[in-house]
Amino acid sequence: MAIELFNDGNHRCIKFDDLTKEGEIPANQFMIVQDKRGVLLDPGGNKLFSQLSVEISMYAPPQRLEYIFLSHQDPDVGAGLNGWLLMTEAKIVISALWTRFIPNFCTSSFAENRVIAVPDEGMSLDFVGNELKLIPAHFLHSPGNFHLYDPVAKILFTGDLGASIAPPFENITSLEQFQEHIQYMSGFHARYIPHSSACRQWASIARTLDIDMIVPQHGARFSGKEPVKAFIDWIDGLTCALG
Repeated sequence: MAIELFNDGNHRCIKFDDLTKEGEIPANQFMIVQDKRGVLLDPGGNKLFSQLSVEISMYAPPQRLEYIFLSHQDPDVGAGLNGWLLMTEAKIVISALWTRFIPNFCTSSFAENRVIAVPDEGMSLDFVGNELKLIPAHFLHSPGNFHLYDPVAKILFTGDLGASIAPPFENITSLEQFQEHIQYMSGFHARYIPHSSACRQWASIARTLDIDMIVPQHGARFSGKEPVKAFIDWIDGLTCALG
């Protein structure tokens, strides 16, 4: 099912959240659209390609994708690259640390001259005159990890940070819901996030951004200033696997 996260009549952010089959890791896929051009975020593996390509065509021609953003190197993020590289002329955007993994996700020749290696400090991507910001999120949980901030929609896409397992809410809109939601996030973060120092560094960056919504790759999103602040504060105070 496609859910419109933002639409100002020109710039749109779309979430696709029911493409994985029973027994597979549930994941969200995202698309940013403007002027019939698109940015695809963490599109997933081969099994999702056919259905996702149909879904995104409702919003923009797949051939007009400009970027495919991979937040990190996990297979549920980008193992289906072959299909997208054949269908489009989009550039792959991934941490410089993980560019050597691209040949494991697709035919090497398909990706030739089509990889944008993101430096550790992050960078901006020009998309139809807007600057999408790639925010460092190293060790959350990947050592080469980035989040994408859309300043038009004021949405921060956080990959695995904020992942929740079978939450009762799809959209966290109040502090009461957030407190109940913590139990669905805590196990993953305690196991997969190595150290709280990475959390504090991310939180210090996140607080400088004007965020209306935080949207992870798995589970529920956080909408509104209070849930967004509560989530950043929670990450800032996490006790992780190694301290």
